[in-house]
Amino acid sequence: QAQTSSGDIGSDRAKAIAFEHAGVKSSDAARVRVERDYDDGVVIYEVEFYVGRTEYDYEIAAASGKILDFDIDRD
Repeated sequence: QAQTSSGDIGSDRAKAIAFEHAGVKSSDAARVRVERDYDDGVVIYEVEFYVGRTEYDYEIAAASGKILDFDIDRD
């Protein structure tokens, strides 16, 4: 997905970045949630999904697509 005129990667691209980093196919992810938010004045996407009993949480910069933070919690 191309960047929008505002320089925002969009929620679909943010999801794809998180899935790729986690080595997960979108078809394997459940309870996928993407939320656009602000963190210290920077627009980010919070991406959360589960694969089996493992929870993945990502914070991705909306302007660049850079992963700012991630957490993998295996239950």
